[in-house]
Amino acid sequence: MHLIACEVFRPELERLLDAGNGACDVTYLEQGLHETPDSLRRKVQETVDGLEAQGAERILLAYGLCGRGLAGVTPRTSVLILPRTHDCIPVLLGTSQARANECTLGGSTYWLSPGWLNYPQTLFFRKREERYRDYEARFGAEAAAYLIETEASWLKNYTNVCLIRWPGWENDAELLETSEAVARDAGLPFRVLPGKPDMLQALLEGGEDSRFLHVRPGYTIDLDGNGAIAAVRVSS
Repeated sequence: MHLIACEVFRPELERLLDAGNGACDVTYLEQGLHETPDSLRRKVQETVDGLEAQGAERILLAYGLCGRGLAGVTPRTSVLILPRTHDCIPVLLGTSQARANECTLGGSTYWLSPGWLNYPQTLFFRKREERYRDYEARFGAEAAAYLIETEASWLKNYTNVCLIRWPGWENDAELLETSEAVARDAGLPFRVLPGKPDMLQALLEGGEDSRFLHVRPGYTIDLDGNGAIAAVRVSS
């Protein structure tokens, strides 16, 4: 088996694989592709095609539907196996999509994990003071305050920052401290929810239970008529 994974999962996957919990080759794709679903779809399809050309028969995908970025990804000769989730949050929490939806508080939560802490958007928070000083030196205090406020306008969509905290990280105290700092720099309340490796571990073992979708040749990833993530027959 071969795994195609978003970079956001790298810390958790390396921890599981280093502990011997699964044996497969991994191709990581850059984080943030979900922001342009067409780019994500193209990149995943190209990677699937390349692995099939090398003879891969089962390809695991450490992705959710990701803003429908995986809708339309189609195997030609292999079976694709992926979580039945809309994004990475249920996978990191180790819970169902419905439970993850409850935890996100109506979509107002800015989620953090070891992988998300490496994402450039998170660095936006940490370097805000540095940017303010630069703007102040170049444009003056009033303009600097306006620019910083304008940059952060997207934060109005969020009411809190939440760290998904798996047990047993060696640098757990550092992760907690950094996450608290991100929330503080963003000016948002901070909370912590426990995560579990169960779903990611089950994916590494082949994703054999009902939490996972199996997509065979002649089918593609999409939503069915009831809005559920499903393997849909490719139109001829």
